[in-house]
Amino acid sequence: MVSALFRRLLGPAIVGLAPSLRTLHDEDGDQVWTGLAEIRTSDNPFARLLCRMMRLPARGSGVPVTVRFERRGATEHWHRRFGDRQYRSTLRIRHGRLVERMGPAASSFDVSAVDGALHMDLVGFRFLGIPLPRWARPACHAVEQEQGAAFMFDIPIDLPLFGRVIHYRGRLERIDD
Repeated sequence: MVSALFRRLLGPAIVGLAPSLRTLHDEDGDQVWTGLAEIRTSDNPFARLLCRMMRLPARGSGVPVTVRFERRGATEHWHRRFGDRQYRSTLRIRHGRLVERMGPAASSFDVSAVDGALHMDLVGFRFLGIPLPRWARPACHAVEQEQGAAFMFDIPIDLPLFGRVIHYRGRLERIDD
């Protein structure tokens, strides 16, 4: 049996994650988490269209969130629902980095555990299989951390020429089956 994706990615550093992050990222079975999010989006029409095409969350406060995490061997599938928008991504490890594929886009992240939090820094991006140079690719420094016993996520995404395209953050709690 293949161990959890983030355990393979982080190695021994995974034990430094806060308990809710370990529950999410260091277990082998499927999980469902729910909560609420605040989503801020750009006022730029092109940036908003791009978010809609990628099925990213719409602007809102107190937006209900459900995320289903499916573990399938060396791969994870994340099914997200933010309000009435849903999207799916597939995660795997490639060359020591986390690669998340979402539709025509594939993002490569350096992942680290720091002070109980999980940091994911975008270091590569492909669209339709074509790698974008640094000056043309999105920027993202996503952080997952624990506040109280709750899992918190904070995901800002910026694009060259457009600045902040979307910033979504919120809290999730596991639903026990």
